[in-house]
Amino acid sequence: MSIAIEQLRHVRLACRVPEQAAAEAQQALGLREAFRQDGEIALRSDARAYTLILGDAAQGRSAIGLEVRDHAALGRAAEALAVRGIAARFDDALATRRQVKALLAFATPGGLDVELVWRPQHKGWRFFPSRDSGVTGLEAVAMRTPSLAQDEALWTELFGLSVRDWVGDAAYLGFDAAHHRLALHPSAQAGVLAVEYAVESVDKLMQQHYLLREQGATASHGPGRRPTSGQAFLSFPGPDGVHFSMIAEGRRIGPDDRPRQFPAEPSSYCAWGSDCAIAEFQPGAALRPRPALREVGKA
Repeated sequence: MSIAIEQLRHVRLACRVPEQAAAEAQQALGLREAFRQDGEIALRSDARAYTLILGDAAQGRSAIGLEVRDHAALGRAAEALAVRGIAARFDDALATRRQVKALLAFATPGGLDVELVWRPQHKGWRFFPSRDSGVTGLEAVAMRTPSLAQDEALWTELFGLSVRDWVGDAAYLGFDAAHHRLALHPSAQAGVLAVEYAVESVDKLMQQHYLLREQGATASHGPGRRPTSGQAFLSFPGPDGVHFSMIAEGRRIGPDDRPRQFPAEPSSYCAWGSDCAIAEFQPGAALRPRPALREVGKA
């Protein structure tokens, strides 16, 4: 029996300068600071207490947080992971920092840290963005992995996610009606590739595009539309080689939908033919070192 994932809760990014990364995330995405604790800065984007954590790379790696239904699911996950040879630990101290009742931590075969959480906090007052970005919430996370087949098997066989589409070997995985919540991209490195936030409309996405131009910054991909999900998107450099993406529209998955195979070529990532500076989206480039990226607002 698989362990059902209820919701994508948060992403922790390991940064060289968390303070700067947090300021840029607020300016670029309209997120608002929720709290600071133990050298980490948590940012809010919706009804969840927070969805993005910026922390010192020297104090921990990047991670994703996923919610399960009950405490028993954490126990079943620990046992199932052990059968697969994956060490998992209940971490009470980290649960307190993440403001959850219980937390199970482990690393995927590809080397990404995962935090399974039970009873994460919501906030009782409305979220107001730090600027009129139109952000409505955390939508998805794209991950780099040198062990794509093993990671895909872990998510689909143990946690019940379904493959929604493939682009080459890259896999788009979902657990609800959204096209995908996680995406796995082959890479020589492990970690987070992009953190994606939904916005109200394509208008807000295009406003961000022109705002980047005014600041002398360059989009890393888009604006465009994904043939897989139908989402309009704009991606731009975030902290330490991670990208931020704004997402609008997109198709919902129904019972008759089945995964499709797209070729590993630029047109599979953008139907509009937008320029792309993301190495993992370039045929044959995923295993090369990542190029240096300009940070948002930096010429």
